[in-house]
Parts: sequence; C-alpha cells; structure tokens
Amino acid sequence: MASKNTLQDLIGSYNNFDEPEPAWNRPATIIGLSSVLLVLSTACVIFRLYVRLFVIRSPGWDDLFVSLYLITTISGGVSLCLAPQWGLGQHFLVLKLDDMVSYLKVFYVTNASYNTSAALIKISLLFQYMRIFDRGMMRMVCIFLLVMVGLWGTAYSFMAWFPCFPAQGYWDWTVRSRCYAFGSLDTDTFFATYASQTALNMVFDILVLSVPIPMYFRKDTCHRTKLGLLGLFFMGGIVNGLSIWRLATIINHRATTKPTFDPTWYSPVSILLGMMEVTGASICASVPVFWPVLTARIEEILVTREIQITRAHRFSGDGDDRVELQHSRTGSEASLAPLGKQVHYNDDFVRDQVDPLRQKPSYAVESEITAGGPGKQRSRTAVQAKS
Repeated sequence: MASKNTLQDLIGSYNNFDEPEPAWNRPATIIGLSSVLLVLSTACVIFRLYVRLFVIRSPGWDDLFVSLYLITTISGGVSLCLAPQWGLGQHFLVLKLDDMVSYLKVFYVTNASYNTSAALIKISLLFQYMRIFDRGMMRMVCIFLLVMVGLWGTAYSFMAWFPCFPAQGYWDWTVRSRCYAFGSLDTDTFFATYASQTALNMVFDILVLSVPIPMYFRKDTCHRTKLGLLGLFFMGGIVNGLSIWRLATIINHRATTKPTFDPTWYSPVSILLGMMEVTGASICASVPVFWPVLTARIEEILVTREIQITRAHRFSGDGDDRVELQHSRTGSEASLAPLGKQVHYNDDFVRDQVDPLRQKPSYAVESEITAGGPGKQRSRTAVQAKS
C-alpha cells in the first residue's frame, strides 16, 4: 500500500462528493461577503486617514501601517472575489487542469495578502496605543509586542510570498522548485504551517486587545473614554472569536487535507473567516479615530431651529390710558381691546421692565413705541431662534 505523505497522494483518496454543500462554498456568499467586508474596511480606513491628515493634521506611524494594510487587503479581497471563477467552493477533482493552476495563483495572492494584512493591522494598533502610553510600563509592553508581532509577521509573510523557489512552483507542480512551509507538499509540514500561523495570530489578537484594559480601570479615565473602550473591547472580542473559529476549522480538516486533499472545497470557511478577522480589526483600529469627528458632523447636520415670530403694537399713553398692548403669537386672532388697570402688570413688556431677572419664555418681544397722539403707532417684529 502506498504511503500517503504528500498532497498529491491525498487527492482523490476519499470520496467526499456526497457531502452537502456548505453555505460558505456558494459563489454568492464568497463574493458578496468579501465585497461588503472590503468596502466597509476601506471606508473606515480612508475616513480615518482623512481625519488624521486633514482634520487634526497629526499623522503617525500607525497611519502608515494601516495604509499598507489597506493595499494588501484590497489585493487579497479582489483575488478572493475572483477565486470562485476558477473553482473555489467546488471539488478540486472536478476542475480542469488550467482552472487548478488559475485557482492556485489567486489563492497564492489571497493567502500571502492575508498573512501580511494580519501583521500590519496589529502593528498599526500597537503604534496607536503608543500615542496614548507615552511613558511607563504600558509603553514597554507595547514595544515588546511590537517587536514580537513584527518578527512573526515578517517570517510568515515571507513564507507566504515566497513558498517556493522559484515562486512559480507553488501553482505549477511541473516546475522543478524547492518548496517549504505554505508551499510544502508534505502533509504534516503543510498543516503545521497553517495551524501555527493561525494559533499565533489568535494569541497576538488577544494580547493586543488586552493592552488598553488597565486604562479602563484607572480612576482618572473619564466616562466617555470608558464607553469608547467598552466598544473597542466588544469589537475586539468578536475579532478574537473569529480567529479562534478559524483555528478550529483548520484543525478540523487539517488545512484541507482531511479526509482528502480538497483545497477548493474545504478552504472557503477558513478564508472568509480570515477576511472577516482582518477587516474587523481594521474597523477597531479606525473607529476610535474618526468617530468623534463623525458624531460632531452629524450633530451639525441634524440640528433644527425653530423660528417664532411675535408682533407687538403699543399706543401712546397720551390718548387713552385704557388701551394697552395685548401680546399674541403669529396666526392668532387676538386684537387690541380696552383693558382694566388691574391687569396692567400682566403685560409682558411691562413685567420685563419691572423685573428683568424673572424667568422668561423661550421667545422675546421687542417693542418700539412712538409718541404722537392717539392712533399713531409703529409695529416691530422680533424674531428669536430657538435651538
């Protein structure tokens, strides 16, 4: 019996054609979900960069790395949207040879972009934390994690972008090449590479999310900042949950090699979870930067103003002391009428002169009186805006 220690040996070693099609494998799911995630992530990052560069004019290293993240994520996202065209979601055995090669090409870009994006977004978050922790133990923790994530990201990104020498050997198995890690044809090495990358990614996700926790419990942290941190922890918790889920899917099928090597059939769930993870992390990194500016702009747009118009007529007292101003709002049927002296101080105009500190309504009346005998009057309209 032949030993099944290579990926080629595992192709077709088990008949999995009777397995029901997972929802993750449908082209509509793959293209739709990845497109939405890519658009959301791109919008958040661009808005963040706009705020940093043109509103507060304070760019930093975190903005540089989030920009690099955006480039790699767009590359991986576009490749992922093209992958169903060449067999992603179908059984590997039913593909034509040309489609197999094309699929391995787009998966090569998708996988390498994911590894690089996962490292870049963590580095961006750590540089963002260093803006807050400018001294002390927490800054040292950020620097330590920055070094560790940088080494991890550099190593796995290199292995993903250069899985074979020459790289063409990754998608063309007829080319003589030396392959290792992500490009290895040995099943154990192949699985160990994916499992170790995903496990370390999960650990670093948890560590990076844990960095701002001490700030939440500081006495001098204001209530608004604590609410922002709670939102960050909530979104970060979702990202961590996705990375744990992704690790479970990779272990379950031993990186698409169990029970048979069927990368186009078993990989969609892991690929999409990875896409959700890195785009979610970018949203976590961007929202705290642009959210205060966004809410301020929304308040300016949604603010309403009421206009109240009040008309007042006052006659000279030389002609008839029994005729006084009656206050009315626009649209009423009120008119001037003889009033008794006993209600003289119910007139708002007079009351304002007697007691200027009294509590007034939300509108004001301004009257201009012209003396010149009975029947002569001047009216003036006073308008006050009430927000």
